[in-house]
Amino acid sequence: MSRNKSFPIGDTVRLVIYFRVDDVLTDPATVVVTIEEPDGTDNAPSVTNVSTGIRSVQFTTDQSGYHRWKVVATGDAAGVREGAFYVHTSGIVADA
Repeated sequence: MSRNKSFPIGDTVRLVIYFRVDDVLTDPATVVVTIEEPDGTDNAPSVTNVSTGIRSVQFTTDQSGYHRWKVVATGDAAGVREGAFYVHTSGIVADA
């Protein structure tokens, strides 16, 4: 996912994380993902093992503003990665 991508409130954001050692996809021992919402609330969504060296998380947005994410991995593919995405209110008005 590219940094600072924008999503509407209510959308599900999916982060896909690749772990490589010497350019080879490698499983980390543990992976923790934290998403900080604009009001300061931290969320720790469940991490899904997609395949060797690939993990994903999904997060449904409910606040507008910048959301920051951080991935911490341990083991052979240890490392930290951070990024952000923006959530905006929809410009579409529903019929009453």
